[in-house]
Amino acid sequence: MASNFSTIGLPVASAEDMNALVDRVGPLAERSAAPSGVYYRWSDPSGAEIWLQVNADNELIGINPHYAGRSAVLVGLTARLPSTGPSELDGSFHGWADPAGDASDSGCYPFVFDAPDYRLHEGLSLPARKEVQIAAFAHEIAAFETVAAYETGQTGDLKYASQSFIPSGLFTPAGDSTVRPQARAIFAGHVLAADEKINVLTGRAFYWALVETLGGAYDVVIDSNLLPGVPAVGGVISGSFWLSGRIIAQHQR
Repeated sequence: MASNFSTIGLPVASAEDMNALVDRVGPLAERSAAPSGVYYRWSDPSGAEIWLQVNADNELIGINPHYAGRSAVLVGLTARLPSTGPSELDGSFHGWADPAGDASDSGCYPFVFDAPDYRLHEGLSLPARKEVQIAAFAHEIAAFETVAAYETGQTGDLKYASQSFIPSGLFTPAGDSTVRPQARAIFAGHVLAADEKINVLTGRAFYWALVETLGGAYDVVIDSNLLPGVPAVGGVISGSFWLSGRIIAQHQR
C-alpha cells in the first residue's frame, strides 16, 4: 500500500524504518529556527524532502514528507489552521485557488494544504495572495493516454471534466462540512510534464507529473506501484491526493 513516504521513494513500513530514516537524513538536514522549536529540512536531488521537527527540549516531535517541484499555484490565503495534534510545529493554511481580482477570499474553490514549514510564516499577515508550490501525493490514481480516453472512461451518471478539482478535505462523505478541514483533494488534470525520479538516498523510483487542473498546476508524485509507467504527457491523470504546500518567498521567484 502506498504511503506519503513511499510516494517519494522512501519505503517506511515500521517504527524501525522511520527511526532509520531519521538517523540517515538528520545529519544531512538544513536547520531553520522557528517559534517553539526547529525544523530540519533534508532534500534529495530527485525533489524529495523530509522535514524533521524538534522542540525546545531538543526532542524529535514530528516528521513530514514534501516534494519540491515546479508548481506555483496562486492562492488567496485566508486562515491559519494550527495543529490539534501533539506537534505545535505542524499546521495548515486555508485558501482559495486562483483568487478573483484583488480579493483573497474568493476564487475557483476553497481548499486546505498542510505546510511542512508552517511556523516559519508567523510574520505573514492574512489575508494574502501568494504563490504556493503544492505537491499532491497520490493515494489512488488512474492515468489516461489522451483526453479522449479519459472522457470515454467516464461511464457513470456523474461525469467529471478532465480539469476538475473537488476539495474533499472540506466535506464528510455525506456532504457536510468536516469538523476540521483536511488537506485532501480529488482532482483530474492534463499532464504538462512527467518523469521517473530516483530517490538518491534509497535508489527507489517514483513518478512525478506537473498537472494542469482547475485553479492551477500542481506537482503530483506517485508511488511507482500505483501505475505501470510514467504518465503520458498530453494525457490525463485523476485520483485522490494529500496536499503539501510551501509558500514561495519573494527571493525564490
